[in-house]
Amino acid sequence: MPLELGLFLGAKKYGGARHREKSCIIFDREPYRFQRYISDIAGQDIHAHRSEPARLIVELAAWLRIHSGDAQVPGGVAIGNEFIAFEEALPAIYAARQLDPGEVTFGDYNAIVVQYLTA
Repeated sequence: MPLELGLFLGAKKYGGARHREKSCIIFDREPYRFQRYISDIAGQDIHAHRSEPARLIVELAAWLRIHSGDAQVPGGVAIGNEFIAFEEALPAIYAARQLDPGEVTFGDYNAIVVQYLTA
């Protein structure tokens, strides 16, 4: 996603007042790996998740609480546990919808997530 990140950072720096209010968090697998292919984002606070989803989720949840100002954002461990439960439920959801996992579109997945979260 270097292109999309570049567009976001460019809009934040050079866009109007509304764009300057934007914030983002950037993750990479390992510290400073990005310098090998996209040095233009040096100076950003890049978080290394070390290919550990639980670590990424904990850091992202903390960032969301801080930047959204919403103290109701659950902790990363709770979100991670819910994600595990969701992944375990996916095969049954796909079967109920008669979907092969290989043919699930973004729209399908989005609808499944919404259904799961509202149930």
